[in-house]
Amino acid sequence: MNSVVEYKNGRPYISIDGNLHYPLAYTTYFEERGEFSDFIKSDYKMFFVNVSFTDLPINNVSAFSPFKTGVFEKSEPDYKEFDGVVGGILAECPDALIFPRINIAMPRKWIADNTDECVLTSSGMREALWSKRFLDDGAKLLEKLVSHIRSSDYSNRIAGYQVCGGTTQEWMHHDMAGSFSEKGFQQFCKWMKEKYGKTHVPVITKDDLFKPGFNETVSRYGEFCCEAAAAAVEHFCKTLKSLINNEQIVGAFYGYNAFVNDTLLGLFGLRHIIDSPYIDFFSSPCCYDCNRNLGVDWGDMIAEKSLKLHNKLYFVECDIRTSLTKRMQESRPGWYTGDYFKLVDDEGNKTVWSGPDTLELSVSAIRKAFAHQLTKSSGIWWFDMWGGWYHNEKIMLELSEMRNIAENSIDNADAYPSADTVVFIDEKAYFNNPRCSDCCNSVNNIRVAMGNTGIPFDLCMTEDAKKVIGKYKAAIFTTPLPSDSGKEAMSLCEKMNIPYFFPEGEKIFISTDELREFLVSKGVHCYNSKNNVIYCGNGFIGIHTSAEGEVEIKLPEKYKVKALLGTSVEEQSTDVISLYMKKHDTALFELL
Repeated sequence: MNSVVEYKNGRPYISIDGNLHYPLAYTTYFEERGEFSDFIKSDYKMFFVNVSFTDLPINNVSAFSPFKTGVFEKSEPDYKEFDGVVGGILAECPDALIFPRINIAMPRKWIADNTDECVLTSSGMREALWSKRFLDDGAKLLEKLVSHIRSSDYSNRIAGYQVCGGTTQEWMHHDMAGSFSEKGFQQFCKWMKEKYGKTHVPVITKDDLFKPGFNETVSRYGEFCCEAAAAAVEHFCKTLKSLINNEQIVGAFYGYNAFVNDTLLGLFGLRHIIDSPYIDFFSSPCCYDCNRNLGVDWGDMIAEKSLKLHNKLYFVECDIRTSLTKRMQESRPGWYTGDYFKLVDDEGNKTVWSGPDTLELSVSAIRKAFAHQLTKSSGIWWFDMWGGWYHNEKIMLELSEMRNIAENSIDNADAYPSADTVVFIDEKAYFNNPRCSDCCNSVNNIRVAMGNTGIPFDLCMTEDAKKVIGKYKAAIFTTPLPSDSGKEAMSLCEKMNIPYFFPEGEKIFISTDELREFLVSKGVHCYNSKNNVIYCGNGFIGIHTSAEGEVEIKLPEKYKVKALLGTSVEEQSTDVISLYMKKHDTALFELL
């Protein structure tokens, strides 16, 4: 089987043996509670299947691992669990498209034998992402696993791979502090000499990383650990591409530059690998804004417009909780003794691990995630973490209809309303600011506030400003201390007479109303000014409400409007869609 990311009408799809597929998949950590059968009955074909080198924790804060088997933990590789899951899917759906989701995390023996290549975490030693020995030995284990997969009787159903590693499998450093150690500092000094010509680097300790205020050496260390993480991602993707003779697509989590605020996690090196020929898609979860409360947008962690400009697919993890979501400990009794995954905190507030209270709101939550990604032309993999989250007839009917809508959109033309506003993400600017400061937080604050303006927007990296700025009526910059590329993007706006907002002083805490007022004053079209969330693009428009009442969606011109999900409004030609909606409801329309 051969697969590539292929663009049609400016939108990315997965082409498998010449046939285009909308990227829409399902996966779970707890296969014994998984809903593969439900999704197969709903005509889903793409399935991510998890496999790990080790059963050590994927999160060293929670000390949790979902893996019953670490393939390379014993003297002989153990592929039985992975093979069994794949075999079970194919027994029910012989034409399924399987994506192994490989966790490149080193087994216990390797860690014991290579402590100088590791970093201490709260749950023990783990491999450092800057370690060349980790890169080399991890590649050898990857070769063993992929060789097994390619020699198996299911090899002809492998459609692509996802390469995972680091904390929560998202290529964050295991210690959440740049894999800091004595050897790590030595590697940093070597990097400083190679990159900046510095032969003397002030000594810093791990404590220095967490002190308030700006420290130039700490900032450069953050840059180093981001480049190290990005290099590790590309290294393993390149290795995998070679092992499969470039026959299938390969992707990875990375580049959360529109959500994360801490350089020491290592996620701000996207610019180094965005053009990599070895990486076909990037993944992130949809944002966990406001603990995933309803009434707000769950935006993108990555500058999705830039991924498209560089011919990549954004394949988004939609781990949408529902009213069926249980405590992880209830989902697999006796597996995990910690209390990290609480549904309610000690003050009685719902946590990010809980879902909506009702089935109706659960469907709305799933629908809002779908509307966002559909209008952005991004892929979706529904991540049913503990299993059972979607095991309901009403939910599955909704997910089935979403699949139909997505597949039928492949031939849509591109002559539909799109964003008039670009929000610029300045990745390198994070290194100009004290880590985790308000200046770093301004990126997330502004993106969240934009979500309720009623004005659609694209996220784009400042380095790509020249390629896109001419199509927008206004720009929003998100950091008060821009990098050189951020300054160049602002200069470009000035030369082209494109108005822009720049966060300085108290403006880093700008409100939704202030952003809307600024954009409307510059001629940007507002679809709804009542603090609801608007999704628009790819021939679709959606709305997610923050309050109950009569709702109007004002289109920039007259369209034939067809209701798809969440409403029974009659098909009509109009420039104003009017309907009554409950609080936190979601509706989706097609524009014809």
